[in-house]
Amino acid sequence: MLPKAILASTDRLGVAAVRCAWSQWSSIGALTVGGPQIDNEIVDIESLILTSLGLARREPRLRTLATDWTVRNSGLVSIARLRALLLGPFAKTELEIGELAHVVSTTGGDARWRTLVKGSGDRVSRVAEAKPRMRKAVPPRWRDARTLLLQLRRGFGVGVKPDLLAILLGSRGAWVDVSTLSELSAYSVAGARRSADDMANAGLVETSSGHSRAFRANVSAWTALLPAIGIPIWRRRAEGFAFALHWQNHVQGKAASHDSELSVALSFSALMTKFWRLWLEAGITQEPVSDDPSNAWASRNVAIEALVRWFEDRAQYGDEYERGL
Repeated sequence: MLPKAILASTDRLGVAAVRCAWSQWSSIGALTVGGPQIDNEIVDIESLILTSLGLARREPRLRTLATDWTVRNSGLVSIARLRALLLGPFAKTELEIGELAHVVSTTGGDARWRTLVKGSGDRVSRVAEAKPRMRKAVPPRWRDARTLLLQLRRGFGVGVKPDLLAILLGSRGAWVDVSTLSELSAYSVAGARRSADDMANAGLVETSSGHSRAFRANVSAWTALLPAIGIPIWRRRAEGFAFALHWQNHVQGKAASHDSELSVALSFSALMTKFWRLWLEAGITQEPVSDDPSNAWASRNVAIEALVRWFEDRAQYGDEYERGL
């Protein structure tokens, strides 16, 4: 049995991830009554769908929300980006997308999703169709920054360019190099560079000169066109959600083991290294260490609490989560 402190920290992280995902679904119309708000954060829909499936054992209602919303709005979801995320930060998180893809392709009539059903094999778990009384998802309304990614996709089509534009607008005028655009969007470096160059050539974004090309969006100009978006922000939610799923699965796999606190702490640090850019955004600038093997988890717990705050930073929760669907 793992030490209680490790289990408690992991549980707090899982709860924070669940509540953040719930808040994001509410903000894009998965719930019809007034619920949580996310201020000016752009919702990353693909990472939200994958996370909701990954957290379904902890909170089954997330899978219902994901299924309901996706059936109604599947045309706004990028299959290519889902695949890229499944091969990237969400790889080996043991989430199951096959049955959701089946429901969307049959009930929703979106044939693109059939490609995600093939090869699901034994890992597919049945996702019951949301009951009629539970179907609360509506087409997203273009209210503010929260639906900006979806709004750009509606206007320009689903693809690399609207996604890069959303990321650049969410970077608040900062220069973003091609490597970072590729990382945040999950598209290839070549695809990101080609699309960013096209947008710069069309005058939609700015580009820097020199060997190390970078791009930025004129937020003021875009806000004049779309005043409701305010000053949007793009956060590394895909990485944050993926980290929470990876760590949750690791702890669940070790639940009956007798691993030492130091051993588990070292595993946590190894996973942190893979997501180091996420931790910088969460305010952890160096890897937590402890000179005391008997208290090795304490410094890692500090990191987990920082990530919990990062999940809750821009989410205000109404009572809908506690009441249920």
